[in-house]
Amino acid sequence: MKRLYTIGRVKGGMQFTCTHCAHHVSTLDFDPRDGNLRTQAATAINQHATSVHHEPVMFSSLDAQQHVWHTSPPLKAF
Repeated sequence: MKRLYTIGRVKGGMQFTCTHCAHHVSTLDFDPRDGNLRTQAATAINQHATSVHHEPVMFSSLDAQQHVWHTSPPLKAF
């Protein structure tokens, strides 16, 4: 599956541009208190591609690993 966006440098951050249109988001658009800025920007541009261009949602293998890690019960201390 091909990537739904391109990434380029902008002053102070990175810009993610849709491959289907001129829509773009920048890491500068997001708050670092909400997590990794690149992840937030990539999520936003993927949501755009899914809702506007009806592209399938892309998941990396790391997404699945993080989901398992976040949903696993905590380990007991010995």
